[in-house]
Amino acid sequence: MFKFFKKNNPSSVSKKKDNFEIELTASILAYEVARTDGDISEQELDVLLTEVEVIASKADKSKDQIFKIIKEFSDASVSFYEFIEDINNEYSKDQKLSLIAFLWRVAFADSILEAQEEKLIRRIADLIHIKDIEVLKVKDKIKKLY
Repeated sequence: MFKFFKKNNPSSVSKKKDNFEIELTASILAYEVARTDGDISEQELDVLLTEVEVIASKADKSKDQIFKIIKEFSDASVSFYEFIEDINNEYSKDQKLSLIAFLWRVAFADSILEAQEEKLIRRIADLIHIKDIEVLKVKDKIKKLY
């Protein structure tokens, strides 16, 4: 899905590439959650940028370059299908639950859970085959942190 990594580092190990591409996919979805209510708060951005720093170090790119890629993919994307397909093909159940936790952290970061944010997270969870009861358990766990 993210061909730009291949052209800059063709000799990179596939498994390492796959790992940060998976994290990049999660960050794109988290960016969507953050902007769902029309405003990305500083707190939401901080949570997202923490993950972006991890991806940047693995991809040997700057944080700004990775964030620009996230925004470009988000702006150009018409649907989540390609992201959901990647997640369903590449993520284990534990990784999917970690993704859902990351999305909840972004949503709760500004201490305001908007209805649109919750709806989007629950829709993503449904598409990646995570049961609603599990989604709510993760939500409650993350909510206690904020």
